[in-house]
Amino acid sequence: MRADMPWNGYPRPIAPRLTDVESKSVSFTHAYSVSSYTSMSLGGLLGGRIPSELTRSGYFFGTYKNDLFFPKLLQTAGIRTMGVQAHMYFKAAGFDVGFDDWKLVPGIVFDPNTDRDVTSQQSEEIAEQLLGDAANDSRRFFFWAHFLDPHDLYMRHEGIDWGKKERDRYDGEITFTDRYVGKLLDFIAARSWAPRTVIIVTSDHGEEFGEHNMTRHGFEVWETLVHVPLMVLAPGVKARHVDVPRSDVDLAPTILDLFGLPPEPTFAGTSIVKEVYGAPSDPRDVVVDLPATSDNGKRRALIRGNLKLICFDNDSYCRMFDVAKDPLERDAITKGDDFKDMRDRYNTYVKTLKEIPPYACTADCLNSQYRRLHPQ
Repeated sequence: MRADMPWNGYPRPIAPRLTDVESKSVSFTHAYSVSSYTSMSLGGLLGGRIPSELTRSGYFFGTYKNDLFFPKLLQTAGIRTMGVQAHMYFKAAGFDVGFDDWKLVPGIVFDPNTDRDVTSQQSEEIAEQLLGDAANDSRRFFFWAHFLDPHDLYMRHEGIDWGKKERDRYDGEITFTDRYVGKLLDFIAARSWAPRTVIIVTSDHGEEFGEHNMTRHGFEVWETLVHVPLMVLAPGVKARHVDVPRSDVDLAPTILDLFGLPPEPTFAGTSIVKEVYGAPSDPRDVVVDLPATSDNGKRRALIRGNLKLICFDNDSYCRMFDVAKDPLERDAITKGDDFKDMRDRYNTYVKTLKEIPPYACTADCLNSQYRRLHPQ
């Protein structure tokens, strides 16, 4: 899900249920995914760190091992952990660590090149089964549903027609998924535990529709790919917008905080619980990280306020953009005091990293797919 949704001024009412949720939530308008595609982004979200610091295979469909993911900390504390996923990648990615119940939508197929499955209805049905367990009435639990239909092929759905272009069909996918998100929200609202439940909505990446001569996602860290929704609907909160940059890497410490668990010192993010309940939102830098994989070169972005510095490959060159004035990142800034300050901040940040090289796809493998498609 891209950030340009109806609550951010997009003219089509493509997501009425989520628009309603956003109107009642603390909505972080300048939020970023950890990376630009699922494998890297969700590894960082679960692990509370950028993917370059996690033990990953290095392939596009990366697998993780021996990393501390926050659901394991919840499980250890006696909190029930449940999840429903809608892509075969999730069967062996390593994301299931720490989950008591980990369900995949049945009947889905794995195609590394595309995604033809329609899964929102089944995802919602499985979610109701897991959440409907009577034991949830008297226990604490964490539940994660990853709705996947606004993805890749942008399938058409009966009764939904925003047009025939790719963005039109994507909008139809959002509308279709929004219906099932709404159905799940209605189910939750009828449970006895609803008044003590926090709902977080975010996305692991956006999509490109030709803004940088790209389609779909991955491989770069442009705003269209990494600027995402982030909204928190919690008991007793007052709806408002928070406009300073925040990251999905903050969700691991946030969820620990919501359950009253101590901070995990290895997590790089910062809990946003106090902000959700009205505390001032202090500015801080945000990092979007795309390490080199079998299919892409390294990209990393540092965001501070409206300024965004993107460094490419081995940080051999960087480009800065003012994303408020130039949201499509067409006019690169490569000199001046602001550029120097951002580059210095980036260099200082990099010195703090404890980067881990991939354990499977190494030097000859990394970026090999890109090199085959783009020979010198």
